[in-house]
Amino acid sequence: MNRFRALLLSLPMAIFGAAPLSSHPHVFIDAGVNLLFDDQGAFAGVRVFWAYDELYSLLLIEDNGLDQDGDGTPEDAALAAFAGLDVDWAAGFPGDLYVTQGGQPVDLAGPVEHGLRYEDGRLVTWHIRPLKTRINVGATPVSVQVYDPSFFVAYDMRLPISVEGREDCKIDHLPADLAAAYDKVESLLYGPDSLEYDEDSYPEVGDLFADELRLTCSG
Repeated sequence: MNRFRALLLSLPMAIFGAAPLSSHPHVFIDAGVNLLFDDQGAFAGVRVFWAYDELYSLLLIEDNGLDQDGDGTPEDAALAAFAGLDVDWAAGFPGDLYVTQGGQPVDLAGPVEHGLRYEDGRLVTWHIRPLKTRINVGATPVSVQVYDPSFFVAYDMRLPISVEGREDCKIDHLPADLAAAYDKVESLLYGPDSLEYDEDSYPEVGDLFADELRLTCSG
């Protein structure tokens, strides 16, 4: 079971009885990344994988006509045509990928090289986010996180994580403290200094639920 869903089911029902926490998240995505280095050894980009939950996969398939013959399996041609259209990149969608070095944001270019497959009842998409300026990585970690600030989408870093292009790098995977994250959300919504939130003003808490990948290289 997805660990976000498992924790949601374990929380007291009193929390779910009050909006808007019960309305978040709407979509569950398993995520993974390939950290890409160029032939000069510079950090060049991130290939991001998203595996949508079964329900949202079904909605995407039905809403976008990806299973024209109704046999329960989307057609390859339809999947190829839909690759990259699952989010509205043209509207400035930030991509839910955050990279920092030394606490400073690393600017990312828009997505390229989209792909899409159907696997075990789920749509799995991928794309590459190139760095606008390639950077050297040494002992100072580069931090990589995947999250939706609004927590409309809950990402779980369960898919493979790897480095491509260098042999002297390692990734430390630091899981989010989910219990502390939900305590913080409960405090924001129902604590003594809480504010009135609605669906359009839900506090940006997605980072609290995000695992952190710390990339270092020895060369």
